[in-house]
Amino acid sequence: MIGALVGVLAAACSPACTPPEAKSPGTDQPRGPKAKGKSADGPSGDGVGKKAAAMAEHDKKRAELPKGEMLMDAPGVDTSKLSEAQRTVFFQIINTEPSACDKPHSMARSLSDDPGCRDSKIAAQFVSDALGSGAPASAIKHDLPLVVQALVPKDIDVEGRPIYGSERAPVTVVVFADFQCPHCRAEAPMLRKAVDTYRGRARLIYKHFPLTGHDRAKVAAIATEAAHEQGKFWEMHDLVFENQDDLSDAKLYAFADRIGLDVPKFKASFSANKGKSVVEKDKADGEKLGISGTPAVFVNGREVIPALFGGSLTAWIDDALKR
Repeated sequence: MIGALVGVLAAACSPACTPPEAKSPGTDQPRGPKAKGKSADGPSGDGVGKKAAAMAEHDKKRAELPKGEMLMDAPGVDTSKLSEAQRTVFFQIINTEPSACDKPHSMARSLSDDPGCRDSKIAAQFVSDALGSGAPASAIKHDLPLVVQALVPKDIDVEGRPIYGSERAPVTVVVFADFQCPHCRAEAPMLRKAVDTYRGRARLIYKHFPLTGHDRAKVAAIATEAAHEQGKFWEMHDLVFENQDDLSDAKLYAFADRIGLDVPKFKASFSANKGKSVVEKDKADGEKLGISGTPAVFVNGREVIPALFGGSLTAWIDDALKR
């Protein structure tokens, strides 16, 4: 998940498994996720933090725009649930916050004059929805740069990773998951069901992210890589998730036999830890993205967060297909 989303987003966090050190003291809930690391396609987490801090400082010095100087139209944004007072705050925010497409004008100007800037429309809808839910303007303005950052596509290496769906699909859904995470187990069939509804226009790619404290997650990941060598990653993936409370070596061997693998070949690969380097690379890739919990899902490089599109994967895929 993206950087420390306090305020509005903290109340909307999706269930996730986190390592012990990522939890708040005295609770079983994840602490705010880590900031993004540098990627080939997007700015670093430090850059996002500095930008947010600079904007906050700028806000302190900036007087509110008089109503007569504000653009009072937001094409494509649903504000029907806002009271008159909330509408005033909405337009104040979008007139004083920058375009989500890194243009030298306000978000309101972007909506009015730059219809190709889809991200400004999405960000403005976030503002409207948050206000409608009762969130204070200060929290919304704090979280807005982080919401915008989630819309920036990240470069994710998927070479050689297991694919579910059409290899040529225009939309790629990537999930970073842990085989001992119950939230990952619950989400796994939902991800494939969503991909199935798009009939070849979306594909799912799995990347490993075994968490500290899950003692058999990495071992199970290596076992799925041994199955992947024989073209049966997803079959092993399903059995591992279904039986995540017992992932002993004996069980993993039984799974290999059950799905029709060449068991001696599977055992040789598994015992030699042939998949270890792949699992560790996937984990490192996730850490560069700032992932601190699982499952973490990306659609064409954009991180699925609950604050946008209601956290609906199909809505994220629909958005990707429109770009």
